[in-house]
Amino acid sequence: MKTAAQWIKSLSLESHPEGGYYTRIYESQMTLNTPTGTRPSSTAIHYLLERNDFSSWHRIQNDELWLFHSGTPLTVHQIDEAGKLSSTTLSNNHTISHVVKGKTWFCSEVVGETENCNPEEQYSLVSCVVSPGFDFIDFELGNKEELVNIYPQHRDIICRLCRS
Repeated sequence: MKTAAQWIKSLSLESHPEGGYYTRIYESQMTLNTPTGTRPSSTAIHYLLERNDFSSWHRIQNDELWLFHSGTPLTVHQIDEAGKLSSTTLSNNHTISHVVKGKTWFCSEVVGETENCNPEEQYSLVSCVVSPGFDFIDFELGNKEELVNIYPQHRDIICRLCRS
């Protein structure tokens, strides 16, 4: 099994503001007009999250499809518009794909450990497809205090998986 460092190098991944590493692998030539500007009809990235890191609470304007490829199970947590918290685990032994609806607060973390596994092999490698395509203008990193004020019932998970 490849290590996280090997994937980061071979896929030319760079640090992502929410945590983890990514690189854009696809951008449609077809464009769409959205309320925040013209976007490709879809975009895709490779995204790698290591065991001791997390993808901080954030939201984007459009739907995001997560596709599991390799590594340790990864759980995507989300809070819907009604304030309901749900979690979906992605892995080869569970669900291999999951959609996060646009404007939904979400985060993710590596959750499983493989016995006799080198810590450098405890990561999750996924692809994420956004339609209409992703632009950082449509990205909002969660603020811990604001999210706790809106969703006090989820204080523990918000505080644990929020960077600001």
